[in-house]
Amino acid sequence: MATRRKKKSSSGKYVILALIAVIALLAVACGFFYANDRSKKDVGDAKTDGAPKEVSLLDESIEAQRLVDNILLQKDNWQLIENDHGKKNVTVEESGAKVQINQRNLAVGIPNSTSLTGAGDWLQEKIEQAGLVYISGETSKYKKWDAFKAEVGIKVKAGDGSKSFVTDTIVFFHNSNLKKEDKDVKNLPEKPAKEQPKESARRYQGKLAIVVDDCGADMASVRSLLNTGLPFSYAILPDKAYSSDVLEMVRSKGRVPMLHLPMEPLNRSAMSEGSRTVLVDQSAAQKQAQVKKALSGLNGVVGVNNHQGSRATGDKATMKAVLQVLQKQNLFFLDSRTSSASVARDMAQSMGVPTARNDIFLDNSTNVEEIRRQIYKAMAIAEKNGSAIAICHARTNTVKCWQQYADEFKKTGITFVPVTELLY
Repeated sequence: MATRRKKKSSSGKYVILALIAVIALLAVACGFFYANDRSKKDVGDAKTDGAPKEVSLLDESIEAQRLVDNILLQKDNWQLIENDHGKKNVTVEESGAKVQINQRNLAVGIPNSTSLTGAGDWLQEKIEQAGLVYISGETSKYKKWDAFKAEVGIKVKAGDGSKSFVTDTIVFFHNSNLKKEDKDVKNLPEKPAKEQPKESARRYQGKLAIVVDDCGADMASVRSLLNTGLPFSYAILPDKAYSSDVLEMVRSKGRVPMLHLPMEPLNRSAMSEGSRTVLVDQSAAQKQAQVKKALSGLNGVVGVNNHQGSRATGDKATMKAVLQVLQKQNLFFLDSRTSSASVARDMAQSMGVPTARNDIFLDNSTNVEEIRRQIYKAMAIAEKNGSAIAICHARTNTVKCWQQYADEFKKTGITFVPVTELLY
């Protein structure tokens, strides 16, 4: 009898666990539906009847937090601690709107066998699958322990674009009392050993500004580059899936955000941005409307450089129309120098628009070691001329190169600076 009762109890336990799992999955599914049926509230309008607009995102943020709970509770071997929560008032810098939102600070203990960055990657995947926004992730400290801090939240309409708000700050730390290992978390080493190549012994002088082009298609590449600690400047393409999010992330880290303005190449069939591109045969008004539209979707950029543009930057009428807009908005123009026939820098100087010109592209090759060699060429140019500007792109192997060799580059003696320091 005792044996039969034990089996019955065990069977009941499994049924209960199965039901819990189903409920959790349904909750996540509901959250996914909710997150993708985004609030129609708009935080982009500055005023209502002359007063700053007030927007409540309390319901949206609380629903997002429930979804986060359901994601984290999928792990039966993690320890969840809520350290703080409450209503917060946030002012949207661009519009002046007053937003009320619920925010929390969570600490999550994980087994020593699970890497902190692995837990962060797992969370990012789940958060993005659920339709929420993974805003940032970086190594950190929790009390006296090494940790990984992630910020997640919601995205709402902001005029013609969107804006993300943090609802949860989640800190992963190792709890040695948790013994059950994870099976679905990628266990990457926290600090992989790096071989120091011979070039690390070479000392350089001069200032070097790095501009990262083609930002906006994803957040992970920019997040990784921000985490190197190097003062890159980021040129963001308009109307990409994460253009607004990348802008916000770059600004929050105190780095230079730029508009990467699509402009006509020599071969029009090679245009990558279609109708968003400034064309030579457009009227001056049409060209300026293109520039203004791109800028309006990225409110807060401090300068512009050309995406493609080998034909447009060589056309004086086109550059005059573009630079007139930048002149009125007090923005600089960096000539990406996609053509030796470019008149962009000289015209910007003559019109009083702060300007500079790219000296070298770093990643025409996708080979990590070739990119590294180009970076050293850029350092040599900086040493020879006192300063240099180099352009790379938000691409997988480019990011990998900067991650792998960032510490080495910092020891070369070269001074990395934001591009704004090299304008004239």
